[in-house]
Amino acid sequence: MVKPHLENIDPLQIYMHALGFHAAEDALGHLTLGPNTQLAGQVAQPCMVVSALTSELFFKCLVCIETSRTPKGHHLFELFGLLAPETRSKIVHLWDAHVVPHRKAMWDTIDQHHQEAKISRDLPGALLASSRAFETIRYNYEPDNQASEFNIGDLPRVLRRVVLQMKPEWANLGRGIKPVPGFRHGQK
Repeated sequence: MVKPHLENIDPLQIYMHALGFHAAEDALGHLTLGPNTQLAGQVAQPCMVVSALTSELFFKCLVCIETSRTPKGHHLFELFGLLAPETRSKIVHLWDAHVVPHRKAMWDTIDQHHQEAKISRDLPGALLASSRAFETIRYNYEPDNQASEFNIGDLPRVLRRVVLQMKPEWANLGRGIKPVPGFRHGQK
């Protein structure tokens, strides 16, 4: 359950805060793709945690833009549910058009190795499966902690795109963060 909302928070401040974590996620992500497989393995889970937090912040920014209220809590699916239906549709459309085709081959390979549980590819399903990743991956060492599926690493870029569709005047803030594969600046 999402906790009470905060009032009087500037969505631009949330956006700028999210951009900082987004840049950190981007830097960690480069390490997971590098030649040092030991380092890549060590930073994979921290990268997931930062990605989940970045998605949370962008969701909160979007809710704040729409309602002037900022929700508390980490549950990504619940935060997604607080958005206007039109905003949710935009996010799902961008996910389906850009992320799913880009990740299909990787997800197919993972599904082949894990026959018992297929990866959720539709955004609502992926969000539901990954909703508590920020909490569970941070405490992965605890014996009673259930591991979360995490296939929403591309979500912060999608959410950032939707924020910029709503607030195009913010487009030049936070340069240096890569767009979603297939996106070009200004593309909707």
